[in-house]
Amino acid sequence: MIKLKPKILGFIVFMFLGISLGVISKYLDTISIVDGSRWLGSLSYLGDLFTRLGIWVFIATFIAAYSRTFVRSAINTFLFFAGMLISYYIYSAYLFGFFPSKYFILWGTIALASPLFAIIVWQAKNNERLSFTLPALPLGLMLSLALGMGLFYVHLNYVEELIMYVILCVMFYKTPKQIVITIILSFVIGFITKQISPFHF
Repeated sequence: MIKLKPKILGFIVFMFLGISLGVISKYLDTISIVDGSRWLGSLSYLGDLFTRLGIWVFIATFIAAYSRTFVRSAINTFLFFAGMLISYYIYSAYLFGFFPSKYFILWGTIALASPLFAIIVWQAKNNERLSFTLPALPLGLMLSLALGMGLFYVHLNYVEELIMYVILCVMFYKTPKQIVITIILSFVIGFITKQISPFHF
């Protein structure tokens, strides 16, 4: 029973982190710039950042990659997203008097899929044999959020997501050969994701 306590404490921490960020992101989403204040401008900027998928992929990737086991990575990531979604939409209902069930179902589906994503990320970080290919999946997703890509063009959508992509490349780095192959694959996956995804975040 004593051995379970650190695990349970860890699960509570990630749940609380998700709840906190859910409330914070919804609060930031309600801020508008009315007087040109730099402080309000910074909060509004953060509000915009937290409404996009990239920052959540970034945080979840770190949680999954640095969990002790792939089982913990799946549970930690799910609890993080569950806490974030519940607090975000309860706060939304409190502020505006209605519950946006359509968006809750969409993001809830992503939360339910997050354990699988977490296991992939954990293996990508901790399995030497899979480190050439698996990191390209989260990196490709981040790249599809950072860039607009077509057959004959590439343009920057969000510099913040591109910075997150670079940080994740550093996180997944093993050897020069490994990261070059991973980056090439991530561009392929990012391009495919951009073409087939029904969602535009």
